[in-house]
Order: sequence, then structure tokens, then C-alpha cells
Amino acid sequence: MSTKLKNGQSRYQSKAKVVSIKKFQLLALVNATRCLNDAAFEKHGDAYLEFPVIVQGDGSPSDVFNLYLLKKLEQTIQYDFKTFASIANQLVDFQRFLEDEELDCLKFHKLKQLNAIFKYRTRLIEQANAGLISASSARGRINAVVNFYRFLVTEDLVDHQRYGLPFQDVYKYIAVDNEFGARRKMAIKSHDLAIHVPAKAQNSEAIVDGGELSPLTVEEQAVVLKALQKSSREYQLMFYLALFTGARLQTICTLRIKSLIGCELDSHGFIRLSVGAGTGVDTKFQKPMTLLIPNWLVQDLKIYINSEQARLRRHKSNYGDSDENYVFLTKLGTPFYTSKAEQQELTDQIKASDSFGARLKLYEGEAVRSYLKVVLLPEIRLIDPQFKSFKFHDLRASFGMNLLESQLQHLPEGHSAMTAVEYVQARMGHRNISTTLQYLNYKSRLQWRSKIQHEYESSLMKYVMSSVNLAGELS
Repeated sequence: MSTKLKNGQSRYQSKAKVVSIKKFQLLALVNATRCLNDAAFEKHGDAYLEFPVIVQGDGSPSDVFNLYLLKKLEQTIQYDFKTFASIANQLVDFQRFLEDEELDCLKFHKLKQLNAIFKYRTRLIEQANAGLISASSARGRINAVVNFYRFLVTEDLVDHQRYGLPFQDVYKYIAVDNEFGARRKMAIKSHDLAIHVPAKAQNSEAIVDGGELSPLTVEEQAVVLKALQKSSREYQLMFYLALFTGARLQTICTLRIKSLIGCELDSHGFIRLSVGAGTGVDTKFQKPMTLLIPNWLVQDLKIYINSEQARLRRHKSNYGDSDENYVFLTKLGTPFYTSKAEQQELTDQIKASDSFGARLKLYEGEAVRSYLKVVLLPEIRLIDPQFKSFKFHDLRASFGMNLLESQLQHLPEGHSAMTAVEYVQARMGHRNISTTLQYLNYKSRLQWRSKIQHEYESSLMKYVMSSVNLAGELS
């Protein structure tokens, strides 16, 4: 029977697991022989990196689950190993349940309560109620299993004509907002085994913008900047970019040296940097947008790029000491965040090689998030022991609030607050204005604990270790 321990696989006694194949290549039989070792094969289709395979508790591959994954692979236009890994990890949970309960997923019963999927749903609800898994995890797993059964029916691998389907399709209606904030209803396909997930109570002290964000007050921002004075230069600059441009972590970490070459200042003292699809600098969903970087920060970035420390790191990296390289690299010469462009380059290299042992190693900002939690936050609490925990992404929300306050205080006569909101929307790259409106609502909901001046940067700049400051040329 299943054990109820809160650590993934140990919720079951089954040893079923997911194994990733570093480079998976389909082969087509071109010359059959009596002995498999003498048969001739040729490559069929593309090679797929980190392809998941479900292994049963006895060590043998699961025929039916792996057949399903292969069928999905056939139907996939754009292979994403993370998506397939997620599906495999959801299905292996079902495999463990089947092994523990000695159930056959291919056997259907007239009484639906006797079907394996129905019993699995009951177990998931029990585990969610016991706090062993989240309700959303339970929902995701039952949905993955229902999709698996849809495949069984489509491929006629089960006798559904005799006993009927183990679930029924239903249609539900959800409310969705368009980019202008208008709401409409949309029908989505669901099923009668869906697990309900209670709606999360809205946090009045958070802004939903790529997660729940909590803007820091100007006083809190000043404390962060004070603590950063003891940090290494690359971390200082990454945090400055977040706080003074509103850039996301993936954009900051994939910023290229060539992006800063030949950029001219606009009339307001900013460079206008194109980021997103086709630029080599990533954004959310690769949406093209323009990032405005103040001149003082551009100058500091250029000084850092030309430093010996940065050069040494580039020499250790994939791109070498070239303008194609990232502005920021770790001490080992690895990226803080692997750009989409480099992911494709690495994938193509591995596919083209004869080796099947090379593994695709990607980075997604883990080092920065770890630095904030392990190094910077303890340093901050030496200054303010009561300082609340925060995420790197909260710096983006802080920039949004600073920018909105600045715009509202300097609205031209006769203009409404929406003029300021629309400007903030453009600067932050929000697709829906409803996201930007949360910043305005946040301001009206909570008292902004510091009187923010129009020139909010100037109140913070005394803590920024900028070459411009040191030269006494603050602009």
C-alpha cells in the first residue's frame, strides 16, 4: 500500500522513476535480419535532447506510457524538454500508484468507481487534503492521466466500446481579459474527474505581474542599495538594472556587450535599447520592447565590460572575449541565464555531434536568486533586522511604483492619471493595461510610506557606487 510521507516518490513504495535520455534519436528499420544486432537502421527525424522515459519499479520501461510519450513527440511541432519532463513526472506518479495498488490501467469496468483512474483521483484528493501535495499538483496529475486515456481511446488500445470511457468530457466557461482590459467568456474542454482548486484569496499588498510582487518602499530600496555596496560589481550592476530600468532577470542576464556599443543618448539622458525577439536579449515570451537605461548606468556597464575581471570570465565562456558575449558571467564563465539564442546554438551542436553523452546544461538565474537569499538578505538585516524577505522580481515592481509616482506628480495640466498609466505600461512592456492598473490601484489601496520626490533616483543615488558619483559628475 502507499505510504504517506511528504517527499515525492516516498509517498509510494513503488520505485518507478523517470530517466532522461541525453540525446534521443528515432531510427527506422531499413534491412530486417534474424538477429537484431545485424539489422540496418537509419536516422528518422530529428534528435531530441533530454527526452524522458518512464521506468517501472522492476527496472523495465513502461510500454504504454512511453508509447504515449512517443506519440506526443510525433505530434509536437516545437519540442520542449521541460514540457515533456513535466508530463512524464505526472504520469510516473500514476505508475507508482498502479504498482502499489496492483491495478491495470488498461482494464475498464462498467462501474466507473472500479477504474484505476477513478481510484487514483480519490487518492490524489486524499493526499491534497492531508497536505502531502498541493491542490494544483493534484489537478495537474489527474489532467495528465485523462489526456493519457484520451490517447488510449484514440489509438483503440482499450475496449471503450464495451464499457464506455472512464471519464466524460464537459465544457466550462472562464472569464478572460483582452489587452484592453475588456472581459469575455471562453469555453474550455474539461472532464468530470477534474479536481477543484479553491481560488487563492487576493493579496491586497501584492501586484500580480509575472507572480505576486511586493514593491519595496523608497526607504527599503535605500537599505538594499546600502547593503549592495559590499557586493561584487556584477551583482551591484544587475540589481541597479532591475531597480532603475524595471528589466526582468532574464533580460538583465542575457544583455549582450554588442547591445551597448554605439548607443546614443536621447534628449532625456537615456539610451533606448531594443530587446526581445531577434536581438539576442530575452524578454518574457520574447516580446519586442524598448528598455530605457540611464546614462550613468550605461557608463558603469561599459567600465565593467572593459574590466580585467569581466575579460577573464569571457575567456572561460562559450562566446570568448567577443561582443557577442553576455555583459554578466559567473566566475566560471557560465551565463547567469542561458538565452534562447544560445539554447538553440547548444542544441544544434549536440545534435550535429556523433556523441550521445553530451548533456544540455541551461541556467535560469539560479545564482542570482541564491545570492539574494544567502548573501544579500543577511547583509541587509545587519542594517535593518526586521527587513522582510523579498524576491529579485520585486525590484521590477518597485521600479514600476517609482515611475508611476514620478509621472503622476508631473502630469501636464488637463491630462488624467491614465496618461501616466499608459506611459508606465509602455516602459514595463505590459501586454494588458489591466496589469499596469494594478500599480495605480496599489497606490490608492496602501499608503506609500515614503514621500517620493519626482527625482526619485536622486534620493537613492547617494548609495549607488557609480563611477559618475565618484567623479562628482552626477547627472
